[in-house]
Parts: sequence; structure tokens; C-alpha cells
Amino acid sequence: MRRYFKSIFAIVVLASVAAGYFFYEEPPLSVSGVQVQRHDMAYIIRVTGEVINDRTVSLTALVNGRIEDVYVARGDKVKKDDTLASMDNRASVARLNRAKAVVQQQTVRLKEQQQRYARLSELSNRKLVAVEALDQAQYELETAKAAVAIAKADAQMSAIEQDWQRLDAPFDAVVTDKWTESGQWVEAGTQLFQLVAIEGWEIEANLDAVDTGRIHTGQVVNVSSDSFPDQVWQTQIHWIGPAIERSAERYLNTFPVRMALGPDAPQLLLGQQLDIEIVIEERGDVLSLPYSALREREPGLFEVALVEQGAIRLQPIESGLETDTHVEILSGIQEGQKVALFDSGYLENGRAARFIANNDQN
Repeated sequence: MRRYFKSIFAIVVLASVAAGYFFYEEPPLSVSGVQVQRHDMAYIIRVTGEVINDRTVSLTALVNGRIEDVYVARGDKVKKDDTLASMDNRASVARLNRAKAVVQQQTVRLKEQQQRYARLSELSNRKLVAVEALDQAQYELETAKAAVAIAKADAQMSAIEQDWQRLDAPFDAVVTDKWTESGQWVEAGTQLFQLVAIEGWEIEANLDAVDTGRIHTGQVVNVSSDSFPDQVWQTQIHWIGPAIERSAERYLNTFPVRMALGPDAPQLLLGQQLDIEIVIEERGDVLSLPYSALREREPGLFEVALVEQGAIRLQPIESGLETDTHVEILSGIQEGQKVALFDSGYLENGRAARFIANNDQN
């Protein structure tokens, strides 16, 4: 009898286990998600730009010598032909004065030779002097002319040498660097000043090569800077680089664009970093979802996980404009539907799910 009851008990236990297996329901998966909403969207290229000026020159000493006076400091604004520094020019002044005296001396000799040749030429016409004497006078006249030309060239060279001992600004500019002081001995080629032209300041930015077809001259650019947190101003692209530039270090293909500082730009410094925004495309009042709500089924084909009646339903969608955080939804879902985020766990059709709104993703 005992054996009989033991058999009955075992059958009951097995039946309970089997029933539990067939009637057990997996608990619903808690999924974080969002409701499909409408937003204004814009595709914006965001890069860092830099204030540049191609008209930057370094002024160097043209001759050896001692710096006599320095008239400017770093940061000073100068006009074209303003003297920035001068060298000890006493020797060159003396050479120039000597050269001028030689010119005067040779000019007097030339006049004498001209008068002598004129007299001999008249006497030769009257057959009163030999032809050889006239030829000799002509030779001495040409020699005197050459001596005057040489003396004038020497004087001109001395004047140029004196100019070389004075450093003048080639255009209206700002002195960005100064590497000399009064009393310093310098050799020809020593760098003394760096100047940046007052005109020609602009902004340069490097864009990803994939955006070449989206950029054109005249395009409006929004500019801002951490140095001026409450100010955003606009300018326009006026130059697009002619070639792709490759960065070996970061394996990037980029192309440069340039734009004016803009009429409303604050006081900027050369080399200052700026935040650049180029609005490529804008669309208003469109359905959108965050990237984490989409999964790529195949290249270019996406799906979302709808939460309907407590269960997951995978739904293909057609995507459109993409921003940094959201994707436009062209078809496949409707406004107000609940969509699970794929980082909530493994989502499959029919899986029981409990929707938890994630307001941070909307």
C-alpha cells in the first residue's frame, strides 16, 4: 500500500511540474522608451574655426650692424612706411657723402673733356690739328662719361645701403612680435619683427570631405566664441579650398573654407578659436526619434520596436534627415506611438514589455 501511495505522489509532482512549464509566463521586460513626437530639425555642420591673416611678414636685418633705436613695441599699430627701428648708419652716411663728392668731381672732369673735345673738333675741321689728337680727346671724353656713371651708381648704392639700415612697415599692420632691442648687434638675415596686416583678417575652418557637395560660396555661417558667451554673429563663406587635404595623423580627409569675420564680430585676436555652425538643411514639424530607438536591419534599412498592448512589435521605417541626436521618420509609424530604446535589452517580436518613458531622449 505504501508503494502505491508513493507512486501516486510522484505522478502528482510530475504533473505539477509539467503544468508549471506549460502555463508559466515570462515576466514582462521593463523597457525605456519614447513617444513619437514632432520637432523642428536641422542638419548642421559644427566645426572649429581659427582667425587667420595671410598677410603676415617677418622683417629681417638686411645688413650687419648695431640697432640704434627701436620705435615700436609688441601690439603697436603702424602705418605703411612707418620706421620700426634704425641701425647705426654713421659709416654709410660717410660713404654716401664721399660718393656724392666723387660724382661732383667726375662731373667737373667730364665738362673739361667736353670743352677740350669741342675745341679740338673745331681745329680739326680747319686742318690745324692731327686726327690722332681728336681721337685721343674723344677717348678721354668717353672715359669721363663712364667715370661719372660709375660715381653715380656708387652714390646710389650708398643711398640704398643707408635705406637698408632703416626698417619700415610695408603696409598698415600690427606688430605681433619683436625680437630686438637698442644696442643689439645683428647680422644680415636676423629676424627682428613680425607684422600682420590690419586688412585681410578672416576665419578659416576645415570641413569633412564628405560635405563638399553641401558647401557653396555665399552660404550663411553662425559664429560664436567662449570668449563672448552671449554673442552669436553671422558671416558668409567666400572661399572654398581647391583640393582635399589629408591628415596622416588622424586619417582625415578635409577641405578648407574661409569667411570674413562678419560686420557684427567682436574684437578678435589672431589665432583665436571660434565655433562654426553651417546650417545645411532645415525641416519643420516632422516626426523624429533618437538614434537609440532605431536598429539597422540591413544596410540602409531600419526598424523600431513599438510597444503595443504590453508586447514588442518590430516595425520597419523609412528615415530622412539626420541631426546629431535625432532622425526624421518619413513613414512606418505615427505620432504618439510608444517606441522602446534598443539599449533597454534584447528586443524581439512578441516579447512581453512594460514601457517606461525616458523624457531625456525626447
